Amino acid sequence: MSDFFRVQLGVVSRSEGHCAAKRSAYQACGSIVAHDGERFDFTRKGAEHVVTLMLTPKGAPDWTRAPESLWQRAAAAEKRIDAQEARIVDFSMPRAVPAALWEACIRHVYDPFIDMGMAMQVDIHDTPASDGARNVNAHGLATLREIDGDGFAARKNRAWNDFFRERNGRAVREAFAERLTAFCQEHGIEYVGDARPNAERDLPAPEPELPRWNFEHLQRTGEMTEALDALHDHRKRRRQWETAQVESIEAALDLKRLEDHIAERRQRRLAPAGLAEARARKPDRRAAVLRVWHGARGWIDAESMAAIKSTRLDVARSCLWIDLRDGSTLIDSGDVISLRGRLTWTAALETAAAAERHGWTEVTVSGDQAYRDAVTVACLLRGIAVTNHTLSAKAQAELDRLVANRAEAERAEDGRRERSEPSRNSDDCHETRFRSLSSHEIHRWITKRHLVQAPPLDDIPADQGLAPVYKPPFATSRKKMKSETPPRSSSRRSFESH
Repeated sequence: MSDFFRVQLGVVSRSEGHCAAKRSAYQACGSIVAHDGERFDFTRKGAEHVVTLMLTPKGAPDWTRAPESLWQRAAAAEKRIDAQEARIVDFSMPRAVPAALWEACIRHVYDPFIDMGMAMQVDIHDTPASDGARNVNAHGLATLREIDGDGFAARKNRAWNDFFRERNGRAVREAFAERLTAFCQEHGIEYVGDARPNAERDLPAPEPELPRWNFEHLQRTGEMTEALDALHDHRKRRRQWETAQVESIEAALDLKRLEDHIAERRQRRLAPAGLAEARARKPDRRAAVLRVWHGARGWIDAESMAAIKSTRLDVARSCLWIDLRDGSTLIDSGDVISLRGRLTWTAALETAAAAERHGWTEVTVSGDQAYRDAVTVACLLRGIAVTNHTLSAKAQAELDRLVANRAEAERAEDGRRERSEPSRNSDDCHETRFRSLSSHEIHRWITKRHLVQAPPLDDIPADQGLAPVYKPPFATSRKKMKSETPPRSSSRRSFESH
């Protein structure tokens, strides 16, 4: 992710009342004596100090590894009253970098400056940020002269100034961003440093840094200086900007969720206009649409479609939308039957029924485990083989249970009918059993048994309602009818648990 990026560049100049020893004591949160004998003490800030690192070129003398001796010699090498004694190179540590890698990260970032010949004192400060998280900063103090033997060179390296001034410091900032990003990628940390100005990144201007006397004046008099007023106003506007950013992100997420919800609901509700009125005028409208779609493969009448709420023949997309009463939708494209919405046992049964209307005897199923199990069980109950899926143990047990329940229900139904109609002859019994079935079930059973040539149901006009009861032109005994009575469909039950 993109994180906060900050690099601060500057110089320690005598003309502004500063010296390298004072800056060194501030960074180390300790006490240091300058080359002229003045002592600087910042031990009161010791709680925020983590560690001091001395980075020196190869072959540098031992005195470069002690902050006090390094900056005493650096100051002694400067003769002008307005001389510059050191260079400030600070950066903010990415929050994603763990504390165990702070030292390694600092050495990686500052290595180019050490290779150029600079000696540096780097201190890590860890303070709480305004948002309650950690604010870790690396404060770097670099020499302006190269090491020459046991002391500093007689002249400053002006090429270093050109490097830091290139494009008004933009080149150094970009180098920091690249090295920070490379270090994080090397250690598997998700961070991208962006060296562009805040204005180009749609961020507020950086917080101004004020001299310490502004805060001392506030403590001494209780009155805020003009600069402190401006700083507080800046912080207030920044908090407002951050709040607006959070609200903007939340609003965008809410809008995306709403758009997805609307799109999903629109997909589930695709149906002919005025569906309720059309159904009232033509009770067989759903069956008529199915009949048009499936053509000569066979069709079912409206009375046998209790689970189907509505259908829509989408000519533009060449598919049939079948809306079920449980809220799910089947999309029949002729060669693929897909499911939209939640998985239910009814949806699985209707998927298998659509495959049977197409005349498929072998199918393949894809999707998650629950969907494949449910549709496979529904297909096996209709005698359709699934070639690419093996039922889980739980689904297999459910299939065995459903098959056993169906057989038990058929035996119970046969026994009940025999007891309730003992005086009817075989022909009457045969006719009564056929009369209790729908025309589609009769058509399927006759065709499967090959008793007689089955009349095509597609010849029945859609506006005549149910097909007439089919009476077979043969007689048979009661015993034979019992063995050949077509099975009754078992009741549907929920399959969401699978």
